[in-house]
Amino acid sequence: MKTTDIKQRIQQELISICAILTKVKHFIEQIQNPDSQTYQEAIINAIALSLHSFYTGLERIFEIVARFIDYREPTGMDWHKQLLEQMSIDLPDVRQKVISQSTLLALDEFRRFRHVVRSIYAYQLETTPVLELGNKAFIVYQNFEQEINEFLQSI
Repeated sequence: MKTTDIKQRIQQELISICAILTKVKHFIEQIQNPDSQTYQEAIINAIALSLHSFYTGLERIFEIVARFIDYREPTGMDWHKQLLEQMSIDLPDVRQKVISQSTLLALDEFRRFRHVVRSIYAYQLETTPVLELGNKAFIVYQNFEQEINEFLQSI
């Protein structure tokens, strides 16, 4: 795949991720005006699902890099974690690191949360952790966006 095609696919994923974050912001604002407990729970579920999608979008970018630049995709039970870690290392003569160690740590929290969302019933979600992670997503994305743009300039 040509570098321009890789950049274009990554840019398209970034647009989708921004759309998700717009929804997260809207949901967080809406929870401040609860009409009922059911409404609040629905908003928490919507935020959780949006955060699931947020990390999935980031992971798609990492898969593009792994497949078309590194030519090495992790396998095994913990491939999601391996992929995230792979993005935080320099590969000499291939590419610079995609994300910093601090971004790796922040994104790992979203990766683990996505696993929780996939593994439990929605009514088991706790409001405070979901809202905290929802608010954290904007800062994490801002750092990620800066790092991915630096990476794109380097290829």
